[in-house]
Amino acid sequence: MDKFVTDQAAGLRRLLGQGGFQVITVMSGQQGAGKTTATVNLAAALARSGRDVLIVDQDRHGRGAAAALGLKPRGGVADVLAGRCALESTLLSGPDNIQVLPLGGGLCGIGQLSARDQARLAQAFERLQCGVDVVLVDMEEATDPDALPLGLAASEIMVVLPPGNTAITQNYGLVKRLAQNFGKRQFRLLLNRMNSPQQAQAVAHNFADTAERYLGVAVDYLGYIPVDERIALGGRPRAPSLEALAAAPSTSQFRKLADGLLRWPSATGLGGVGGFMQRLVEGARMMDAYKRG
Repeated sequence: MDKFVTDQAAGLRRLLGQGGFQVITVMSGQQGAGKTTATVNLAAALARSGRDVLIVDQDRHGRGAAAALGLKPRGGVADVLAGRCALESTLLSGPDNIQVLPLGGGLCGIGQLSARDQARLAQAFERLQCGVDVVLVDMEEATDPDALPLGLAASEIMVVLPPGNTAITQNYGLVKRLAQNFGKRQFRLLLNRMNSPQQAQAVAHNFADTAERYLGVAVDYLGYIPVDERIALGGRPRAPSLEALAAAPSTSQFRKLADGLLRWPSATGLGGVGGFMQRLVEGARMMDAYKRG
């Protein structure tokens, strides 16, 4: 079984090496880490820099990016597969022309789709591309095995880490699981609710050093978001602070984060949202194989 997963991971990495734009999964090993609010504020910063942004919202419980932006889902991937609606009709428009695609529970069983349904879904995703520069995936809690295919399909993984020993332990466990079971070797780290840059740098250094020493993975420190009572980084999400709170302490950090993200190297080759969909199906198959043991 270990060899099977390793072989599948190698195949997925080949797919992930292909792609014409950025797909970044925002995840955390701890509930309430602030990943959704970080996602929507980063999307707002990117949009205000002139980029076209699509948020893929995996949340099934009304606590994801769509809810944070005050948007009401009109369906999900499960409805598309059942023929109840077109994928385009589920797309929502948020502030600053941010597009949101709610998945709902549509990922469950996606790895068992027939070749025809896979092709149909990939074509539907491809039609959504329309000049999208960056896709941010607001992933459901990483403790849910059905959520992991989105992490496996992304060209980049951003781990949101709040303060506290429990958060460090749980997020280290997440990185370990993705590295050892699915061959992920590169992670980006965003520190959240930090009191100072010195605190953030110390936590990031220790986390990255431990991950490199014991897991053999690279953890790139992106920056930190300061404690900011005017936005909910770890509680109930609110509208992007860039829209409503131009002087909020976190706003300049999100702008810096967006500027840095735009300098990341883009993958080349099999690109677009359709390519992301193909990688998503492959990731779901890997996850199903892993669960079967």
